[in-house]
Amino acid sequence: MKRQIKSIYIIEFIILLVSIFLIFIRNTSYKYVLSIIGLLWMFLTARLIYKKKRDTSFYRKQAFRIVISVLLFFYIVISILGLVIGFSKTFFSLNPYNWTQGLIPTLLITIMVEQIRFLLIRNNSGDKKGYYALLVILILFNVALSTNIFSINNFYRLFIFTCVTFMPIVAQEMLSNYMVKNYGFLPTISYKLIMNLYIYVLPIITNLGDYLYSAVGIIIPFTIYIVLNRYLKTDEDIRQKNKKIKGMNINIITIPTIVFLVIIIILVSGIFRYQMIAIASNSMVPVYERGDAIILKKVDANSIEIGDIIVFKRNMILVAHRVVKIKEESSKFYFYTKGDANNSVDSGITEGEAVIGVVKNVVKYIGYPTVWINELFGGD
Repeated sequence: MKRQIKSIYIIEFIILLVSIFLIFIRNTSYKYVLSIIGLLWMFLTARLIYKKKRDTSFYRKQAFRIVISVLLFFYIVISILGLVIGFSKTFFSLNPYNWTQGLIPTLLITIMVEQIRFLLIRNNSGDKKGYYALLVILILFNVALSTNIFSINNFYRLFIFTCVTFMPIVAQEMLSNYMVKNYGFLPTISYKLIMNLYIYVLPIITNLGDYLYSAVGIIIPFTIYIVLNRYLKTDEDIRQKNKKIKGMNINIITIPTIVFLVIIIILVSGIFRYQMIAIASNSMVPVYERGDAIILKKVDANSIEIGDIIVFKRNMILVAHRVVKIKEESSKFYFYTKGDANNSVDSGITEGEAVIGVVKNVVKYIGYPTVWINELFGGD
């Protein structure tokens, strides 16, 4: 048994070395080739070392149905959302040559990674260190495979990388380890194939943007985990004993938290008519001040009146100041603005096309995290 655990650590160490090597390769095609060769060798080695393990988990079919149902629900919702925010063509689906550059390598890598995960976890014999080491190593492997680390050259890019790439990968790998351990190979490979390959086979996808895409990448595995843990608890006695308590926890804590996060993400992204923006200056004191968040409503320029507080973009910076004069020429509107706390009118005139919306509400203090992050990472 100790010899088997030792061999697991050796294979995990080799995956770690491959992951570190991938970090220093900038060409995506080379990364794919190296990954496929290394994973194939490790998979064949694992099959030779360990006894052949069949996917005999009792709940695998039920877990598979839950995974497919949750994914189907989310993709229907996301597709409906596309009717509002628009769709984007997928680069890989427009040219068969691109399939060989993206679809086939991703398919092979996903299958081999999940086969190796299945063999190592199912032969682990309860060694928690090996289980968590595998999780960390596969997170590093996926990060190295999907990211050009050399492009992260400042704190702001590091923050974007953490939110958009790292956190979704962590959520997906945690769910994959959990499902392999408790429900077998079938639900895990189904989840990973759908999540990794849909962009290669669909002609269009909803234009979520980086932040919403990141949020979906975190919310989906979190939702699958909740549903699996709620309905497919393997220890029936414990499940019945804690059913009421868990139900209360999910209803009282989890669901409101998810709803709150979804609302915040929608407001910050601005995909609908309302948008939330953090205030970084005191130019509009006492109406609102630094650290507050304003909620704006997108409107047409011809509906703006003197006295309205408008949000507009100037020199790549969002400004929220009050309209003091309106000028109309050739059916175009031009706005003169001023901060309530400033002594003079803003230099320059704001064209109607630059106006994002009119401020409707102010929420005190909740904009501070955004302000601090921007200052810390050198943003505007």
